[in-house]
Amino acid sequence: MATPRPYAGGLAPDDPVVTAMHRLEPAEAVYADWPEAVDARVIQAYAQRGIAQPYSHQAEAIEHAVGGRNVVVITPTASGKTFCYNVPVLSEIVNNPGARALYLFPTKALAQDQLAELYAISTAVGVPSDGEKGPEIGVFTYDGDTPNDARRAIRGKANIVLTNPDMVHSGILPHHPRWAKLFENLRFVVIDELHAYRGVFGSHLANIARRLQRICRHYGSDPVFICSSATIANPRELAEKLVGKPFALVKKSGAPRGEKFFLFVNPPVVNAQLGIRRSYLAETRRVAGEFLKRGLQAIVFAQSRLSTEILTTYLKEAFEGPPGSPETIRGYRGGYLPLRRREIERGLREGTVRGVVSTNALELGIDIGALDVCVMAGYPGTIASTWQRAGRAGRRSGRSAAVMVASSAPLDQFIVRHPEYFFGASPEHALINPDNLHILLDHVKCAAFELPFGADESYGTLNVQDVLTILAEEGYVHQADGQWSWTHESYPADAVSLRSISSDNFVVIDTTHGEQVIAETDFTSAPRMLHEKAIYLMEGQLYQVERFDFDGRKAFVRETDCDYYTDAITYTRVTILETVGSDAVDALPPAVVDISAAAAGTENEVRGLPAETPAWAENAGFGPGAEIAERDAGLRAWGDVHVVSRVVGFKKIKFYTNENVGSGELDLPEQQMHTSAYWLTIPRGSYEALPWSTDDRRDGVAGLAYAMHSVAMLLLMCDRGDIGLSVNSDEGDAPRVFIYDNYPGGIGFSEPLFLMHRLLLERTREMVDECPCPNGCPSCVGPEGNQGPLAKAVASKLLGILLDASEAAA
Repeated sequence: MATPRPYAGGLAPDDPVVTAMHRLEPAEAVYADWPEAVDARVIQAYAQRGIAQPYSHQAEAIEHAVGGRNVVVITPTASGKTFCYNVPVLSEIVNNPGARALYLFPTKALAQDQLAELYAISTAVGVPSDGEKGPEIGVFTYDGDTPNDARRAIRGKANIVLTNPDMVHSGILPHHPRWAKLFENLRFVVIDELHAYRGVFGSHLANIARRLQRICRHYGSDPVFICSSATIANPRELAEKLVGKPFALVKKSGAPRGEKFFLFVNPPVVNAQLGIRRSYLAETRRVAGEFLKRGLQAIVFAQSRLSTEILTTYLKEAFEGPPGSPETIRGYRGGYLPLRRREIERGLREGTVRGVVSTNALELGIDIGALDVCVMAGYPGTIASTWQRAGRAGRRSGRSAAVMVASSAPLDQFIVRHPEYFFGASPEHALINPDNLHILLDHVKCAAFELPFGADESYGTLNVQDVLTILAEEGYVHQADGQWSWTHESYPADAVSLRSISSDNFVVIDTTHGEQVIAETDFTSAPRMLHEKAIYLMEGQLYQVERFDFDGRKAFVRETDCDYYTDAITYTRVTILETVGSDAVDALPPAVVDISAAAAGTENEVRGLPAETPAWAENAGFGPGAEIAERDAGLRAWGDVHVVSRVVGFKKIKFYTNENVGSGELDLPEQQMHTSAYWLTIPRGSYEALPWSTDDRRDGVAGLAYAMHSVAMLLLMCDRGDIGLSVNSDEGDAPRVFIYDNYPGGIGFSEPLFLMHRLLLERTREMVDECPCPNGCPSCVGPEGNQGPLAKAVASKLLGILLDASEAAA
């Protein structure tokens, strides 16, 4: 196969840093006839726009929707999923001008982006080519930016309301009497980008869907749900769990596809002894630069806001035009103000912006035109998310490329070393937990505010009557005449944030020339990004934080010029509150104490235990007949925990060289969370008997935890931020490794990890033992500078002991 032209200049299949190259063949379109139930005026309107027939998957989805069946469509990026819901909705409205539809998009930007296309086609339907005026179709967005004077008109005239879950939660459902016309005539509810609703966000949306349907029943309507999604393993299951209704599934795409090349790039090793590779951000800059130099339009995805700003700075310096010329390289992330984001999106569509560096903010289907290349700085964490990002390039026919540049993180290294796993594995399952008590309680409050609960009414799978009884004791509701009514003076929807732990955002105020708000940051990220003396980056401009007002939720910054950025140091402590599940004491072979072989044999016979030393104990260095000590039982467990985290300091890191050029201490408020966790207890006797010093043993436990956390992300198929890690290795206690759900109340990751305990240990040992480094590196147990020179050896020994213990317990 000939090397495609864009890969010239050191990025070809025979380049040693390219570990895999996968070619996606172009595909021809597969068409189908229009379903009979589609109104002729809608067919005619699409014909005027050059669409004579739907693709096969579009026809199938439309058939389900017009037939009154809930449907979820799962086809690749740019396969025309919008068509699947616009056609049945418009067909219903032209036949019944009073009909209403509600479109839900995960972001305001996505709703605004869809408005133009929907308005154009609805206008064409309302004014067909024969000149005979059809029904006027009202299409409006309703979000936080909608002016107050326009909201009344939208409530009365809008056939189609485009909004987001946040606005439905706080602006529509609590005020449902004003929206009576919508709810009485609601025929369709569209949920676009279904795969975005996973974890805590999806758990919130499931409760919003429960509240929405509760209000629909009150007004006598029963809408059909149409969902669209990128490729995930369980689209039907996710849709049914979100909505609580059965769904039909459409998954075979009939859309055409252009040729695409997908490359994995592993930065070269620059220090074989320490296993250190070239900075993946520097390698991403090099790869993106090769494409940009050849006039190709590229999008670069980074894993965090900080890495987004660092890459933006690097590329701006490399491709900066003459003074006064338009900016061709832009950054894009959450926290930018809306006008700035719209300006960048427009520049991408028009071609004036040649390169954009983004967080996952541009992963969803916002129209940014047909880009040539997608470069990913680091593995996004899931196969589904990786394909979604890759789909941002080549959204129309023609050749395109996607390049994933691996970091030194173990998960990234696993993917680039095992490309068959990525290209051959089914995309991941999206997990939600709508009955998480923390989330459920908030939404029961909101639902009670909206409509009284009946004495026998259900809500989800839990007994809502018990929840209402608790709320009554706290003064939120009152039971009378067979129903629970809201009696509190608060407005509960205001206290619930759908996407984060707290609804409080911090604003960033630039004091260089007066005081001007330039950005915002969510509550959780603010202490790490906006602490005093932090360097705050925005599109290559550096600001130093002069004052961090935690109580006032403000950070005051001033423009600065320096050659370093800052990275926060966080301390986390986990305390067990309640053990929900654990290995039984009698079923586990716990740790071993050092006693004489003769005494051990006698003692073991008295206790009814085997006189022979188990294999796992021999591996730990104990002689025959060692005694099993009950005090160290409980190898694995899961349950409720209390997590306390605090930013305790920061490092100053030099651009380009990544040198540590300074540090500082911080004293910021603690952030506390009650959540669920899986934890592994290392048998104390085995730990203390290891033939290494206390410091080396402690380094080994830290390295083991580092590796387990990476493998857990792979097994759970979750995002990096979904699970946290903490190690308790205090002197005198049996060391414990905690992997916890990084959301209050937990979202359902801890129990599956508990059940996959042995698989987790096996995969972790494979990763550690297969890594070619001698003493540990960022790809297995963490860099030697952080963990110590014997961390890998100790971690490997511990894994052998733990696996033998697990096998003996089975």
